[in-house]
Amino acid sequence: MRWWPPSLKGKNRLFGKFLLSYFLILLVPLLIGVYAYNKTVGVVREDAAQLNLTVLEQSEEALNRLLTEIRDTVSLLSLDSEVLKSMITADRNWSPSSLYQFSQLQRNELSLLSTNQFFSDLFIYLQKSEAVISKNAIERLDTEPIKIGETPFGEWLEGVFDNDQTNRYLRLENVSKGGATHNYLAYVSTLPAGNSRAHIDGAIIILIDERSIASLFDRLMVHEGAFAYIMNQQNEIIVSVANGKEQLEPVPYSGESGSFLKTQGRDIFVTTYSAQQRGWTYTVGIPADAVFSKAEYIKRINWIIAGIALALGCLIAYLFAYRNSKPIEDLVDSIREFARGEPERKTNEIELLASTVHDIISDNKDMNVKMEQQLPMLQAACLERLLKSGFHNEQEMRTYLNQAHMTLAEEHVGVAILKIQATEYRVREELLAEKAHVKRLWSPELEECWYIHDLKSDKLALIYSFSGTRAEEKLAGLTKQLDRFQKKLLSEHKLMTSIGIGQLYHHGLDLWRSCNEALQALDVQDPDTSLKLVSYETISYDSNHYYYPLDLEYKLLNTIKLGDTEALERLLEHIETQNFEMRKLSPWRVRQLHSEIQGTLLKLSEQAQYLSGTIDFQLDHADLEGAGEALSGFQRVKSMLLATSDKIMQQRSAKQQDMFESMKHYVEVNFADNNLSLAMLASEYQQTESFVSTSFKEYVGMAFSEYLEQLRLNEACDLLKRTAAPIQDIAVRVGYSNDKSFRRAFKRSFGVQPTSFRNQPQIKSGLS
Repeated sequence: MRWWPPSLKGKNRLFGKFLLSYFLILLVPLLIGVYAYNKTVGVVREDAAQLNLTVLEQSEEALNRLLTEIRDTVSLLSLDSEVLKSMITADRNWSPSSLYQFSQLQRNELSLLSTNQFFSDLFIYLQKSEAVISKNAIERLDTEPIKIGETPFGEWLEGVFDNDQTNRYLRLENVSKGGATHNYLAYVSTLPAGNSRAHIDGAIIILIDERSIASLFDRLMVHEGAFAYIMNQQNEIIVSVANGKEQLEPVPYSGESGSFLKTQGRDIFVTTYSAQQRGWTYTVGIPADAVFSKAEYIKRINWIIAGIALALGCLIAYLFAYRNSKPIEDLVDSIREFARGEPERKTNEIELLASTVHDIISDNKDMNVKMEQQLPMLQAACLERLLKSGFHNEQEMRTYLNQAHMTLAEEHVGVAILKIQATEYRVREELLAEKAHVKRLWSPELEECWYIHDLKSDKLALIYSFSGTRAEEKLAGLTKQLDRFQKKLLSEHKLMTSIGIGQLYHHGLDLWRSCNEALQALDVQDPDTSLKLVSYETISYDSNHYYYPLDLEYKLLNTIKLGDTEALERLLEHIETQNFEMRKLSPWRVRQLHSEIQGTLLKLSEQAQYLSGTIDFQLDHADLEGAGEALSGFQRVKSMLLATSDKIMQQRSAKQQDMFESMKHYVEVNFADNNLSLAMLASEYQQTESFVSTSFKEYVGMAFSEYLEQLRLNEACDLLKRTAAPIQDIAVRVGYSNDKSFRRAFKRSFGVQPTSFRNQPQIKSGLS
């Protein structure tokens, strides 16, 4: 049998395991620290040299990245079309077009390339126009944007060109810029890149403040007398920094990575690093007494830290053991509580958790398999709603598409419908087999965002979408593809088909319109032709028939009753386009269409009486039969329908608000009933659970379960303050089935157990 100390048996066994492991972990670093101390004292000098060398290497890496970015920036600007255009076309007179080019260059190029924190400034000099452009100003060269010592900027730049100092890093001392004087590192590149002095049309000048580069050595500049500098291949100091020295002289390079030199009567530990990539030399010097003070510092504090660490480590190990074991113990208790109906498992806590997690993963995999099996049905339902205008807004449509693992490009969408023609009567099973065969042949030719949907009877719908430009060309390509597929079905499979193609639209919510147009294209085809493929755009309409089918009237009625004004506007736009733009109805047909719409309004007045008793559905007869003003009469009808939809929506919102206020009151009255649930609330008000859950959270500001728990715990706090009733009784009185679930909820919300809450001094004084 495993043995544990008496205080660590039973429920505290897991706590004991954690505590023992933390003690062992604590002893390991202490032993290692003692051993490391004996080794550390003897290699202080080597460590100091390595530290300095590491800082120098890191500084070189950082500086190389900066210099590489400078070269990249120069390359980008040298090849930039805006820069080259300004360099060639801008003149000395600075015409409005030149100023516009300068401003475009300043805004589009310099503002994007001048974001490096090391770049102090970035100038573009255009020789032909004598312009100096930076991210903050556009100036002429003679205005001296900066001054190098006593040398004007233009004179200095001319000297750089004459002395062939381009594409080099130059140290500039006492540079006056913006009222301040500092030292800078400058890089000058010619425009065009690589040209000689005789062919320079401009230049790119990048200034880097010496202080920003010197900050790379800040870690080593903490001691009085420390210094660091960077020297180029010509043995010229280009960057330097010193702590307490005004004049810095280079020290002789001995070739060693770390050595002691005597300079100005003081021993200095010097570390030198020669960069292979550019040939620059990095040197840092630290006073010798500062180097050896670290050994004494280590010696003094090592045992102090060890003692403090041991004492604090024991305390922290105890606290960590409690903190880490308590959640696991609570979790294990919860698992055992919910598994009360199962035989008790004779395993330890870790095995129990592993087993439970394994069960959860297995259940999740089974659920995913079932969801994958249901995915085709979900996709079919989603496509059906798309083709029947079943979505009220884009967010709802996108949610359903994501759930069905479907994508739909929103730029151009449309529908084509294939109808299988029958030469003789076929039973339903034969027709379904033919449709399935056509789908199998059609599927390999589909693009990523194209889908086939099985319509009723003998029709299949192809939902296609295009992204980008040239939508008409892509639609023409699709038409040719459908034509080839149609001929293949006839020649290889002896199937005669008809295909109707709807127009392209810019929104997935308008797919039903394209589907309706494809059906209309099928209706006007010649029934005696074996291969029929007609696009809706090619149909020629006359004014003998108006467009107002029964399914469209049904959609119109449902949309108005739902108060969906956005969807109603799309429907009315579709009716207007079909009748007044494509068919160009005669006055007689316009009056017939208006009569149909009047009948729709009469139906609406009968079905909407439960939503409103104040909506006026009566129309002026002159508005409906104004033959001379057909379109304006329709606009008046359209305005009336939209106003009706708005009023219905307002009244539905008011009724829903009253309903959720009643729900909230119902929960506040019945929260102590442990059977109260979301399903019970939905059943009480004859609504779906998903609708109640979503709408309750929007109205109250929190989920139903959170609101119910808040009411119960607030009542429990009041009972704990006012009464001395047992915790079990209080749990039942506020709606919990047992005290364990109540204690967990109370601890999760208030951070303490109910007993600890009651034992607080201010609570105990109130009870006494």
